[in-house]
Amino acid sequence: MNKITLFLLFLGLSLGFQSCNSKQNKVDNKLISVSILPQKYFIERIAGKDFRVNVLIPPGASPASYEPTPKQMKDMSKSSLYLRIGHIPFEKAWLNKLLEGNDHIKSVDMSEGIELIKGTEVRHGDHFHEGGIDPHIWSSPKTAKQLIANTFKVLVQLAPEKEQEYTGNYMKLMSDINVMDKGAEAIFSQMPEKAFMIYHPALSYIARDYGLTQISIEHDGKAPSPAHMKKMLHQAKAHNIKTIFLQKQFNIENAQVIAKEIDAELIQIDPLSEDWLTEMNRIMTYLKK
Repeated sequence: MNKITLFLLFLGLSLGFQSCNSKQNKVDNKLISVSILPQKYFIERIAGKDFRVNVLIPPGASPASYEPTPKQMKDMSKSSLYLRIGHIPFEKAWLNKLLEGNDHIKSVDMSEGIELIKGTEVRHGDHFHEGGIDPHIWSSPKTAKQLIANTFKVLVQLAPEKEQEYTGNYMKLMSDINVMDKGAEAIFSQMPEKAFMIYHPALSYIARDYGLTQISIEHDGKAPSPAHMKKMLHQAKAHNIKTIFLQKQFNIENAQVIAKEIDAELIQIDPLSEDWLTEMNRIMTYLKK
C-alpha cells in the first residue's frame, strides 16, 4: 500500500470519525432539559409530545443531593433549552457544570414573576437555599400558575406555528388548577384551625397562599433532637393536628413517633410527582380535612 493510499485511508477515517462525533453532539431542538418531574407534566399538558423532556432529577431523588448521571449530562449537552426552577440546591450546585461547554443551551429561570418566600437563611439538610429563598414554587396552585405561564411563553417561542393549539391546552390546564385553587380558598377561609405538620417544609407556598400554618418536624434541616421532638408534640396537641405529611424522599421514623403519640394519621406525599395535578389535588384534600 503506497503513501498516497495510506493518506487517503487515514483522511477517510478521520472525516468519518468527525462526522460521527458531529452527529453525536448535534443539538436537538426538540429536546428540552428540566430539573424536576412536574415540569415535564406542564410541558406535556401544553405541547403534548411535540418535545422530548430530559428530567435531571428522577423519581424518588432529592433536589438537595442528587448528582446527574453521564447519560443525563450527555442528553443535556444535546438540549437547546434548560428550564430551571430557579433556586433549588441541585441547580446551584450543577448549573455551571451542566452549561459548561454548551454555549448553545439557553437557560431560562421559571421562577420569574413569582413572589418568592425569603428569609435570612433557609437551611435544609446539608445545604442552604440560595439567598434564603424557599424553592418549592411548584408546590402551590397559585405559584404554579405563574411557573406554567412562563413555560407556556417559552414553548410558543419555540413553536410559534403551534400557538393556537398550545393556547387551548394552556387554558385547559389553568382551568383545572383554578378549580382546585378556588375550591381551596372557599374551604380554608371557613376553617377555624389552619395548621398542619410536615416533616420537611415543602408546602410553605401553600401555607402562605391560603393562610395556613406549616409546622416543620425537621429542625435546621436536620432530624429533630429530643428537645425539638418534645416541642413538636406540644405544638401538635395545641393545634389539634390529626394529619402529618411526609415526603417520599425523607425518613419516616421521627414522623411515626409523633403520629403515634398524638394519634394522627401519617400521610406520604410526593410534590415532585410527575402526575402533578393528581398529587396536588390529593394534598389539598388532606389539608382540608
